[in-house]
Amino acid sequence: MNTELPLTPIQAIASNWWVLLLRGVLLVLVGIYALFAPGVSLLAWALVVGCYLIADGIMAIAAGVVGWGESRGWMIIRGVLAILVGGFAAMHPALFGALAGFTVIAMLGGWSIAGGILEIVVAIRERKAIEGEGWMILSGFLSILFGIVLFMAPLVSLELFIRMNGVFAIMFGCAAIFLSFKLKKLKSV
Repeated sequence: MNTELPLTPIQAIASNWWVLLLRGVLLVLVGIYALFAPGVSLLAWALVVGCYLIADGIMAIAAGVVGWGESRGWMIIRGVLAILVGGFAAMHPALFGALAGFTVIAMLGGWSIAGGILEIVVAIRERKAIEGEGWMILSGFLSILFGIVLFMAPLVSLELFIRMNGVFAIMFGCAAIFLSFKLKKLKSV
């Protein structure tokens, strides 16, 4: 007869503390790599996305053939498209990475410019109802300027974006490592 009490959720998580440690170490390594080799990091990301899309496409086709989805035909079509896009990404990671990166930068630039314009319009329209409209106009102007810089220097912007993500990966990795050791202590309690 088993007299052990079942594990509480926190004990179950604490018993696998090493998974969080491994994740944290990998995040720190990926972050360092992104800091010092942003171009290669973008290529690696494109390859990973390509492989994921190919695997996802194969699974979607299998699900469509077996009938695990709502619409078998659409599931198979989705799978074929995923394999095609994934194959393109895997065979041309530089092009795929550049297109994806420039798309993100363009979206950020467009969002920043549109948001800045709206902020200035609101500040001018509602100047009697709000205080500090000058600061709001300045904020809108700086937002527009930021968007213009993104559009004028997309390569530098993309490289900086990748490096910033590297910094965040290092920070999250360090937090995960710290938390894993706290969980390890909980395991023994």
